[in-house]
Amino acid sequence: MKPLSRLSAASDLTLGLIGAILAVAAWEISARTGLVDPAIFPSPSLAIRAAAERLTAETVADNLFWSLLRVFSGFLLGALAGAAVGIAAGWYRGFGAIARPLIELLRPIPPLAWIPLAIIWFGLGEPSKFFIIFLGAFFPVVTAAYQGMRSIDPMLLKAAQTFGLSGVPLLLRVAVPAAAPDLATGVRIGWGLSFGVLVAAELIAADRGLGYMIINERNTGGSVGVIVVGILLIGALNLITDAAIGAAIKRWIGRWHGA
Repeated sequence: MKPLSRLSAASDLTLGLIGAILAVAAWEISARTGLVDPAIFPSPSLAIRAAAERLTAETVADNLFWSLLRVFSGFLLGALAGAAVGIAAGWYRGFGAIARPLIELLRPIPPLAWIPLAIIWFGLGEPSKFFIIFLGAFFPVVTAAYQGMRSIDPMLLKAAQTFGLSGVPLLLRVAVPAAAPDLATGVRIGWGLSFGVLVAAELIAADRGLGYMIINERNTGGSVGVIVVGILLIGALNLITDAAIGAAIKRWIGRWHGA
């Protein structure tokens, strides 16, 4: 017999697919019957047809590649920095007292507000785009890592100390694994927010990428269908990569916790 968790996961996936199919069908019917103006919000079939007429497969693949490269690069830098700062702030009380007020001061500022400074500091090239995406990943990860470290059961640390662990070995072998679930949550939130600021990042003098493709169609008076397809591609890409990251994180935490 299959484990209950696998049956539940399969059921959730089936229900999710059914919901997506029903939503797409309702969208298609609404556009075709005139409930919504297809010139403003075209049906999926019309949007795909318009994109196929205006874009080649090579163009779409190139835009996908550059968007993924930017998101992955900015996210990786942001997640690594966020994890390091959050773990250190949660473990070393003095560093936490210094770092936390600064993090809380900057955390509410939306990444879009940093675009002018990003251009001044890094110019119009790729580093400024990486920086905006970096910010989208950094703050969720640093907050989750800090909370995870501060919520570790003190009895767990005392038990480890009775076995002779202290200092960095205690941090790496006990504290970080104990904080891993919170850290994993921050990583997934950070990945999603990295995609969320992708279009904003690609406003900075980009000539390739899904965000550029969307903005370029708007600026040139192009097809709304291409804009819709670009938005859906960003969503689909995030959905697929988030599922892959979630599966990898589950194995990572399972290995640490002996699952």
